[in-house]
Amino acid sequence: MIMRLRTSSDTEMKLMELDRKIKLSSKAAIMRIAIACSLKQDSDPRIVNGQKESYDIRVQGGMDYQRLTVFGQVEDFYRLLMVNHLGHEITEDEFFPELTCAHIRRGVDYLYSEYRYIDDKDKFFSKLINLSR
Repeated sequence: MIMRLRTSSDTEMKLMELDRKIKLSSKAAIMRIAIACSLKQDSDPRIVNGQKESYDIRVQGGMDYQRLTVFGQVEDFYRLLMVNHLGHEITEDEFFPELTCAHIRRGVDYLYSEYRYIDDKDKFFSKLINLSR
């Protein structure tokens, strides 16, 4: 069982910027919101420009995060959400780090672009709340 993932340098830069601007408790809190935003999209987050990207820790240039840091005490809940999103069972290695990192990347990209567009913490969170409607 793999216990850590490494973000890309681009994702890490965006996480640091979001962390500095929206001031949640940690980057992990932002990652959890990012996963939720990614799950709102219908497609597989590993498919980028029509190609399935695979996770390779050796080419990631960001920071390392432990499983517990990413998921807290509700890892099983996130796994079920990802299985439901894909519509089929997934292997342990597919779940973490591959699919988890892909959801974080896609979600962070979304959050970053939305925050840059809105540039107001209260309006940003209002928009996120309205995603569920």
